[in-house]
Amino acid sequence: MTPSRPEGHVPDGGDVDPSGSTAGPDRVPSGTTRRAVLAAAAGAIGSIGVAACSAAGDGGAGEASAARSSAGATSAAGTGPTGSATATAGGTSSTSAAPAKGRDAVLAAAGPDISSGPRDVPAVALTFHGAGVPARTTAVLEIARAHDAHLTVFAVGQWLQANPGLGKAILAAGHDLGNHTWSHQPMRHLSASEADAEVGKGAAQVAAVRGTAGLLFRPSGTPTSTPVIRAAARTAGYLRCISYDVDPQDYLDPGAAAVESRTLAAVRAGSIVSLHLGHEGTVAALPGILAGLRSRGLRAVTVTELLA
Repeated sequence: MTPSRPEGHVPDGGDVDPSGSTAGPDRVPSGTTRRAVLAAAAGAIGSIGVAACSAAGDGGAGEASAARSSAGATSAAGTGPTGSATATAGGTSSTSAAPAKGRDAVLAAAGPDISSGPRDVPAVALTFHGAGVPARTTAVLEIARAHDAHLTVFAVGQWLQANPGLGKAILAAGHDLGNHTWSHQPMRHLSASEADAEVGKGAAQVAAVRGTAGLLFRPSGTPTSTPVIRAAARTAGYLRCISYDVDPQDYLDPGAAAVESRTLAAVRAGSIVSLHLGHEGTVAALPGILAGLRSRGLRAVTVTELLA
């Protein structure tokens, strides 16, 4: 049975405004060219690299720990995609004192999709698809503060444009802010030009809030990338695509108890968890999830810190 459309989650049809308003999304015209997208986004993004987001084939995912050796040359040189000093993904965080070049080494080197971090580190990254009612994001930020947790928000560009103050609050609290495309289209079904527009406009909006597009990108409508998605990510300067290994399907609104139990049943050291800001059950489940992680000796950290 097909579930009703959950609030704050954009289904494959993309007919829900991720900003949380009643207006329809600003769809990217199918005729949009790569040249037009790059010209529109260039001012906000600046000079960015074009190395591949993922070398894996369709649906290929890998753990970040396996990519550390491939990141070594970039880390040693302290350079990012452009050959200049790497950007600090997710803004500044008081939880990590590592220099930017070390912290971003995995993200700044080409490799397969990242579905988890190293399994020998007692930490977990809770990631949120950024869309939905602003008050719920504010509640999530307050819960995270109370539990001394740090999160990662992959913001939908339209939502971030409508709520720039939330983006700044996310960064100010030491959380990561990444790109989850412009309007949350089903990326596996987009043409190359449409995919370029989705990633490029999303990157420009992230840059408008945090100063740079950063290094964190998660495709919409799919847990894994495809060649078209990776090419679009590469064009926007993202060398890795962030996936996840724990999905409690909170976007189907199964209730807070189910979201909490499903998450804690599947999570382990190094996990990347997929959650959604726009769902009340997710907000209600978050304190229990954080308490459960703490009882196992697992810290809630940003994706950037998990991969450091």
